[in-house]
Amino acid sequence: MYTFENKKVLSLPIQTQYFPFFPTFMNYILQNASPELLLKLYQCCKYFYLKSKITIAQNVRYENYLENKRIEFFFYEKEGFLSRSYSDVQKLWLTDKLHISSFAELGINGNEFLNKIFRNDLKMIFIRTESTLFKELEILSESPNLTEIEIASNVKSENGEPNPIEEIMVLFPNIKKFEICPPYFTLESFQKLSKIKFSNKFQRIAFRMIKTQFDPITLCSFLKDNVNNNLDLYLTFGWDFDHLKLQLIPQIKEILNGWEKKKIKHFYF
Repeated sequence: MYTFENKKVLSLPIQTQYFPFFPTFMNYILQNASPELLLKLYQCCKYFYLKSKITIAQNVRYENYLENKRIEFFFYEKEGFLSRSYSDVQKLWLTDKLHISSFAELGINGNEFLNKIFRNDLKMIFIRTESTLFKELEILSESPNLTEIEIASNVKSENGEPNPIEEIMVLFPNIKKFEICPPYFTLESFQKLSKIKFSNKFQRIAFRMIKTQFDPITLCSFLKDNVNNNLDLYLTFGWDFDHLKLQLIPQIKEILNGWEKKKIKHFYF
Protein backbone atom coordinates (compact mmCIF):
# COMPACT_ATOMS: atom_id res chain seq x y z
CA MET A 1 0.00 0.00 0.00
CA TYR A 2 1.36 3.44 -0.93
CA THR A 3 0.34 7.08 -0.42
CA PHE A 4 1.20 9.91 -2.77
CA GLU A 5 2.26 13.31 -1.49
CA ASN A 6 3.96 16.01 -3.54
CA LYS A 7 4.69 13.45 -6.25
CA LYS A 8 6.76 11.35 -3.83
CA VAL A 9 6.03 7.70 -3.08
CA LEU A 10 5.99 6.89 0.61
CA SER A 11 5.75 3.34 1.90
CA LEU A 12 3.39 2.90 4.82
CA PRO A 13 4.67 1.12 7.95
CA ILE A 14 4.68 -2.66 7.80
CA GLN A 15 1.68 -4.09 9.63
CA THR A 16 1.79 -7.18 11.82
CA GLN A 17 0.69 -10.23 9.86
CA TYR A 18 -1.87 -12.65 11.27
CA PHE A 19 -2.16 -16.18 9.89
CA PRO A 20 -4.61 -18.99 10.73
CA PHE A 21 -1.62 -21.05 11.96
CA PHE A 22 0.52 -21.19 15.08
CA PRO A 23 3.63 -18.93 14.90
CA THR A 24 5.85 -21.98 15.35
CA PHE A 25 4.35 -23.49 12.21
CA MET A 26 5.09 -20.32 10.20
CA ASN A 27 8.66 -20.29 11.51
CA TYR A 28 9.03 -23.95 10.50
CA ILE A 29 7.94 -23.11 6.95
CA LEU A 30 10.45 -20.27 6.71
CA GLN A 31 13.31 -22.32 8.12
CA ASN A 32 12.70 -25.30 5.83
CA ALA A 33 11.49 -23.67 2.61
CA SER A 34 13.29 -24.43 -0.65
CA PRO A 35 14.56 -21.44 -2.66
CA GLU A 36 11.58 -21.77 -5.03
CA LEU A 37 9.06 -21.83 -2.19
CA LEU A 38 10.74 -18.93 -0.41
CA LEU A 39 10.53 -16.82 -3.56
CA LYS A 40 6.81 -17.61 -3.83
CA LEU A 41 6.31 -16.55 -0.23
CA TYR A 42 8.17 -13.29 -0.91
CA GLN A 43 5.85 -12.63 -3.85
CA CYS A 44 2.78 -13.26 -1.70
CA CYS A 45 3.68 -10.98 1.18
CA LYS A 46 6.59 -8.72 2.13
CA TYR A 47 6.31 -10.05 5.70
CA PHE A 48 8.21 -13.19 4.71
CA TYR A 49 11.24 -11.31 3.40
CA LEU A 50 11.34 -8.95 6.38
CA LYS A 51 11.14 -11.96 8.68
CA SER A 52 14.11 -13.77 7.12
CA LYS A 53 15.93 -11.13 5.02
CA ILE A 54 17.43 -13.89 2.89
CA THR A 55 18.12 -12.95 -0.74
CA ILE A 56 17.74 -15.88 -3.14
CA ALA A 57 20.66 -15.58 -5.57
CA GLN A 58 20.45 -17.95 -8.53
CA ASN A 59 22.98 -16.19 -10.76
CA VAL A 60 25.12 -13.69 -8.89
CA ARG A 61 28.28 -11.74 -9.70
CA TYR A 62 30.57 -10.21 -7.09
CA GLU A 63 32.84 -7.47 -8.43
CA ASN A 64 35.68 -5.89 -6.48
CA TYR A 65 37.44 -3.15 -8.45
CA LEU A 66 39.36 -0.83 -6.13
CA GLU A 67 36.72 1.41 -4.55
CA ASN A 68 33.86 -0.07 -6.54
CA LYS A 69 32.48 -3.20 -4.90
CA ARG A 70 29.08 -4.57 -5.78
CA ILE A 71 26.92 -7.67 -5.78
CA GLU A 72 24.91 -8.01 -8.98
CA PHE A 73 22.04 -10.42 -9.66
CA PHE A 74 21.14 -11.74 -13.11
CA PHE A 75 17.76 -13.13 -14.09
CA TYR A 76 15.49 -13.69 -17.05
CA GLU A 77 12.16 -11.98 -17.71
CA LYS A 78 9.94 -11.56 -20.74
CA GLU A 79 12.05 -8.56 -21.77
CA GLY A 80 15.19 -10.70 -21.85
CA PHE A 81 18.31 -11.00 -19.70
CA LEU A 82 18.32 -8.40 -16.90
CA SER A 83 20.56 -7.53 -13.97
CA ARG A 84 20.15 -5.64 -10.71
CA SER A 85 22.69 -4.43 -8.18
CA TYR A 86 21.83 -3.99 -4.49
CA SER A 87 23.96 -2.45 -1.75
CA ASP A 88 21.95 -3.53 1.31
CA VAL A 89 22.01 -7.31 0.92
CA GLN A 90 22.33 -8.97 4.33
CA LYS A 91 22.09 -12.73 3.72
CA LEU A 92 22.65 -14.61 0.46
CA TRP A 93 21.34 -18.03 -0.46
CA LEU A 94 23.51 -19.05 -3.42
CA THR A 95 21.63 -21.62 -5.51
CA ASP A 96 23.15 -21.90 -9.00
CA LYS A 97 26.02 -19.79 -10.41
CA LEU A 98 28.59 -17.49 -8.82
CA HIS A 99 30.93 -15.22 -10.81
CA ILE A 100 33.74 -13.43 -8.96
CA SER A 101 35.70 -10.76 -10.77
CA SER A 102 38.44 -8.49 -9.42
CA PHE A 103 41.67 -6.66 -10.24
CA ALA A 104 42.52 -6.46 -6.54
CA GLU A 105 45.33 -8.47 -5.01
CA LEU A 106 42.86 -10.73 -3.24
CA GLY A 107 39.86 -11.74 -5.30
CA ILE A 108 37.46 -12.26 -2.42
CA ASN A 109 37.16 -10.01 0.61
CA GLY A 110 35.63 -12.08 3.39
CA ASN A 111 34.20 -9.08 5.23
CA GLU A 112 32.45 -7.85 2.10
CA PHE A 113 31.09 -11.01 0.52
CA LEU A 114 31.79 -14.30 2.26
CA ASN A 115 30.17 -13.18 5.49
CA LYS A 116 26.93 -12.55 3.60
CA ILE A 117 26.60 -16.20 2.53
CA PHE A 118 23.74 -17.70 4.52
CA ARG A 119 23.59 -20.96 2.57
CA ASN A 120 25.65 -22.36 -0.29
CA ASP A 121 23.96 -24.69 -2.81
CA LEU A 122 26.01 -23.58 -5.82
CA LYS A 123 26.35 -25.73 -8.93
CA MET A 124 28.94 -23.59 -10.77
CA ILE A 125 31.74 -21.22 -9.72
CA PHE A 126 33.70 -18.90 -12.02
CA ILE A 127 36.60 -16.94 -10.49
CA ARG A 128 38.67 -14.35 -12.40
CA THR A 129 40.95 -12.50 -10.02
CA GLU A 130 44.59 -11.61 -9.46
CA SER A 131 44.82 -14.12 -6.61
CA THR A 132 42.59 -16.05 -4.22
CA LEU A 133 43.24 -17.27 -0.71
CA PHE A 134 42.88 -21.03 -0.35
CA LYS A 135 40.78 -20.64 2.80
CA GLU A 136 38.31 -18.51 0.82
CA LEU A 137 38.09 -21.22 -1.82
CA GLU A 138 37.37 -23.72 0.96
CA ILE A 139 34.34 -21.67 2.02
CA LEU A 140 33.00 -21.47 -1.53
CA SER A 141 33.47 -25.23 -2.03
CA GLU A 142 31.06 -26.17 0.75
CA SER A 143 28.15 -26.77 -1.63
CA PRO A 144 27.60 -30.51 -2.30
CA ASN A 145 26.11 -29.63 -5.71
CA LEU A 146 29.22 -28.18 -7.37
CA THR A 147 29.93 -29.81 -10.73
CA GLU A 148 31.62 -27.03 -12.72
CA ILE A 149 34.62 -24.96 -11.59
CA GLU A 150 36.62 -22.36 -13.52
CA ILE A 151 39.46 -20.61 -11.71
CA ALA A 152 41.54 -17.95 -13.45
CA SER A 153 43.50 -16.93 -10.39
CA ASN A 154 46.64 -17.70 -8.41
CA VAL A 155 45.42 -19.79 -5.48
CA LYS A 156 47.69 -19.18 -2.49
CA SER A 157 47.90 -19.96 1.20
CA GLU A 158 48.04 -17.16 3.73
CA ASN A 159 51.86 -17.26 3.71
CA GLY A 160 51.87 -16.58 -0.04
CA GLU A 161 52.82 -20.09 -1.15
CA PRO A 162 50.89 -21.53 -4.14
CA ASN A 163 48.60 -24.46 -3.42
CA PRO A 164 49.26 -27.53 -5.57
CA ILE A 165 46.49 -28.77 -7.84
CA GLU A 166 45.63 -31.80 -5.67
CA GLU A 167 44.79 -29.58 -2.69
CA ILE A 168 42.37 -27.60 -4.86
CA MET A 169 40.65 -30.43 -6.75
CA VAL A 170 40.00 -32.45 -3.58
CA LEU A 171 37.67 -29.63 -2.47
CA PHE A 172 35.28 -30.54 -5.29
CA PRO A 173 34.61 -34.32 -5.18
CA ASN A 174 31.53 -34.07 -7.44
CA ILE A 175 32.98 -32.02 -10.30
CA LYS A 176 32.49 -32.89 -13.95
CA LYS A 177 34.18 -29.85 -15.48
CA PHE A 178 37.32 -28.33 -13.98
CA GLU A 179 39.48 -25.53 -15.37
CA ILE A 180 42.32 -23.61 -13.73
CA CYS A 181 44.79 -20.99 -14.95
CA PRO A 182 47.54 -21.18 -13.86
CA PRO A 183 47.84 -24.57 -12.13
CA TYR A 184 50.68 -25.38 -9.76
CA PHE A 185 52.00 -28.95 -10.04
CA THR A 186 54.53 -31.05 -8.21
CA LEU A 187 55.92 -34.35 -9.48
CA GLU A 188 53.62 -36.12 -6.98
CA SER A 189 50.43 -34.19 -7.84
CA PHE A 190 48.71 -36.78 -10.03
CA GLN A 191 49.85 -39.67 -7.87
CA LYS A 192 48.03 -37.99 -4.97
CA LEU A 193 45.01 -37.16 -7.14
CA SER A 194 44.72 -40.81 -8.16
CA LYS A 195 44.01 -41.68 -4.51
CA ILE A 196 41.03 -39.28 -4.35
CA LYS A 197 37.57 -40.70 -5.02
CA PHE A 198 35.61 -38.48 -7.41
CA SER A 199 31.92 -39.33 -7.69
CA ASN A 200 31.59 -38.35 -11.39
CA LYS A 201 33.59 -38.95 -14.53
CA PHE A 202 35.20 -35.77 -15.86
CA GLN A 203 33.76 -34.19 -19.01
CA ARG A 204 36.33 -31.40 -19.26
CA ILE A 205 39.73 -30.84 -17.66
CA ALA A 206 41.67 -27.72 -18.58
CA PHE A 207 45.09 -26.82 -17.19
CA ARG A 208 46.04 -23.51 -18.82
CA MET A 209 49.30 -21.52 -18.73
CA ILE A 210 51.27 -24.42 -17.23
CA LYS A 211 54.61 -23.33 -15.79
CA THR A 212 55.56 -26.21 -13.49
CA GLN A 213 56.76 -29.74 -14.10
CA PHE A 214 54.50 -32.78 -13.62
CA ASP A 215 54.74 -36.50 -14.26
CA PRO A 216 53.02 -37.40 -17.59
CA ILE A 217 52.71 -41.10 -16.65
CA THR A 218 50.74 -40.48 -13.44
CA LEU A 219 48.67 -37.81 -15.26
CA CYS A 220 47.54 -40.41 -17.81
CA SER A 221 46.90 -42.96 -15.07
CA PHE A 222 44.70 -40.44 -13.26
CA LEU A 223 42.80 -39.69 -16.49
CA LYS A 224 42.27 -43.37 -17.27
CA ASP A 225 40.59 -43.92 -13.90
CA ASN A 226 38.41 -40.80 -13.97
CA VAL A 227 37.16 -40.24 -17.53
CA ASN A 228 34.95 -41.86 -20.14
CA ASN A 229 35.18 -41.35 -23.89
CA ASN A 230 33.69 -37.83 -23.81
CA LEU A 231 36.53 -35.89 -22.17
CA ASP A 232 37.77 -32.56 -23.53
CA LEU A 233 41.37 -32.19 -22.33
CA TYR A 234 43.25 -28.88 -22.48
CA LEU A 235 46.95 -28.60 -21.64
CA THR A 236 48.38 -25.21 -22.57
CA PHE A 237 51.71 -23.78 -21.46
CA GLY A 238 53.04 -20.37 -20.47
CA TRP A 239 54.65 -18.15 -23.10
CA ASP A 240 58.22 -18.94 -22.03
CA PHE A 241 57.65 -22.63 -21.26
CA ASP A 242 57.78 -24.26 -24.68
CA HIS A 243 60.51 -26.53 -23.35
CA LEU A 244 57.96 -28.11 -20.99
CA LYS A 245 55.51 -28.54 -23.84
CA LEU A 246 58.11 -30.20 -26.07
CA GLN A 247 59.11 -32.48 -23.21
CA LEU A 248 55.67 -33.54 -21.94
CA ILE A 249 53.15 -33.48 -24.81
CA PRO A 250 54.79 -36.23 -26.95
CA GLN A 251 54.87 -38.58 -23.94
CA ILE A 252 51.24 -37.86 -23.09
CA LYS A 253 50.08 -38.38 -26.69
CA GLU A 254 51.94 -41.67 -26.91
CA ILE A 255 50.32 -43.01 -23.73
CA LEU A 256 46.81 -41.82 -24.69
CA ASN A 257 47.09 -43.31 -28.18
CA GLY A 258 47.97 -46.63 -26.58
CA TRP A 259 44.71 -46.89 -24.68
CA GLU A 260 42.60 -49.77 -25.98
CA LYS A 261 39.23 -49.28 -24.28
CA LYS A 262 39.16 -45.52 -23.68
CA LYS A 263 39.76 -42.54 -25.93
CA ILE A 264 39.97 -38.82 -25.23
CA LYS A 265 37.25 -37.01 -27.19
CA HIS A 266 39.34 -33.87 -27.82
CA PHE A 267 42.92 -33.08 -26.80
CA TYR A 268 44.02 -29.46 -27.11
CA PHE A 269 47.59 -28.34 -26.39
